[in-house]
Amino acid sequence: MAKRSAGINIPGCQRMYVKTVLEKMTQHSLTSGRALNAKRPITALYKVRYVHPKTGVVLENSFTDKRRPRDKTKWVQGRMQFLYDNEWVFREEIPEEREYRRGRESTLTFFMQKIKHSMRDINKSWKEQGRVIVGENEFEEIRDCCAKVRAHFDKQVERYGYKCPITHIEFTTIRKNEMIKHEKKKIVSNISPDRLFDYINYTKQNVLFTSLGWNLAKQNYSLEDMEKLFPGEFIERYKKIVMERFPNSKDGI
Repeated sequence: MAKRSAGINIPGCQRMYVKTVLEKMTQHSLTSGRALNAKRPITALYKVRYVHPKTGVVLENSFTDKRRPRDKTKWVQGRMQFLYDNEWVFREEIPEEREYRRGRESTLTFFMQKIKHSMRDINKSWKEQGRVIVGENEFEEIRDCCAKVRAHFDKQVERYGYKCPITHIEFTTIRKNEMIKHEKKKIVSNISPDRLFDYINYTKQNVLFTSLGWNLAKQNYSLEDMEKLFPGEFIERYKKIVMERFPNSKDGI
């Protein structure tokens, strides 16, 4: 009689965490060495030096103390710089590193993690500012787990498709990582969590995933102002969703 294999019941949060780790391991194996040519690490492509992370002073090696004192608390790890185009720059400004990060970060899982972390950081800033927000962040989770955010996104996709429900622009997860005066270009079609009402926290009722372009354009305008700025089908779709989510609300309607 064949033995039945024991099933392993893994909670959703842990499954997402394992999936994230596996994706990172796969991406790392494909981009080993953090260079377009995996056989040559990025440190072999450029001249390297180390600078003090706070003062910017050039160090003799990767640590401030050449002899490495026994008291490890005195160690200061230097920050690596590379000589690129006759200028000393940090790793994130090297083309090969930007390409590595672009591939690693242009995934739906990475975007879900970034969205979850952004929600946490914004809630923290609200508390520091003393700003009163209605409700709690319903997408907070431990570690890098983003199962709650992903579940909410998947539920929306089932109804509206893999596109912005307002502009009907197909969603993207593109990280160009191009440095333009130390600023990153924004991709208007990327996924962005929009709060329908600015005074309400990141709740399942209040969060709608839209294109970044729409989220930036609407800002914190009331529906009354949005009708003047965005007349036509966009505002009609938006109003319909707001009324479905908040049938008893009279804000701006």
